[in-house]
Amino acid sequence: MAVKHVWLFVLFVLWASLGLAGCSSRAGGAESNATESNATATLAIDLPALVVDVDANGTLSLEGLPLAEMALGPDLAELQLDSRLVAQLTAAQIQQIQISLHPGELLLLVNQKPIPSLRWDAEQLTALHEGITLLGPDVVPNSLFALFPLLSNVGAGIILRFPADPGWDLAAPAAEEAAAAQPATPTAVLRIPVLYDAAGNYTVQGIRDAEWQVLTSAPFGQLKLNATLIQNAVAAGVRSVTLRTDASGLHLAFNGRELPSLNWNDNKLSNLADLAVNGLLAAGGMDTTSFSQLFDRLLPILQSSQITLHVTFPTR
Repeated sequence: MAVKHVWLFVLFVLWASLGLAGCSSRAGGAESNATESNATATLAIDLPALVVDVDANGTLSLEGLPLAEMALGPDLAELQLDSRLVAQLTAAQIQQIQISLHPGELLLLVNQKPIPSLRWDAEQLTALHEGITLLGPDVVPNSLFALFPLLSNVGAGIILRFPADPGWDLAAPAAEEAAAAQPATPTAVLRIPVLYDAAGNYTVQGIRDAEWQVLTSAPFGQLKLNATLIQNAVAAGVRSVTLRTDASGLHLAFNGRELPSLNWNDNKLSNLADLAVNGLLAAGGMDTTSFSQLFDRLLPILQSSQITLHVTFPTR
């Protein structure tokens, strides 16, 4: 294990040293504005994106040199993508995937267009730590939690470049359409309070699961939970879970504490829908017209609505 850690450190140093050779500008990257007084007291990392090329066989290379030939350890030599996956991405006209970490957000871009990203602040990371710890001390190593405070001072990224489909090339990203102004108040508000008992049955405003199923003809009975699962959740101190959507994205709270959120504003959600319809579905030979029309109708409704699902578990 110690040897593996040494190799990881070597790889990190190599990454930093290649800042001018195999790297590119990073989405969300910015020059540090730390003052001299705190520059030496706080760990700060802001690196350009590491550009890795993937060929049709799934071989990864940096500046034309396959990673497997860099002799930097067995873990690196085993890095390889499935050729079938590469072929699927090529057929879907996915030429570039970028993962960019910068303070407070993990940005994801496909063909230089952002898709829903993960956002957090220090309080949400603390809540995430506490929530995972409740589930069990061995679920996530404590050494990983020790890295949480560093996320506010780390900027790094990787760009995977895939083969281009013949006759198609990744041009400069088209000018993004101006994001539609979000309404001051949501056009639709839906709040669903769900109360579970110790047996795994639930009620919504006093109406039981079986009654909801009769009233709506929907399979709401499948939302019943196993009694053992309820008992384990109660024993772990789980009191409530809240799932909420609004114009900015998808939010999750655990025992009333907000966790890192999924951000989908600024056209991120529409970019994802376009990728799914015109890329993945089209590559599969499906007629995308109906899907495109469906997303055109649903996405504005989703982004302008405020939906809250609040699940409460029994107390001890």
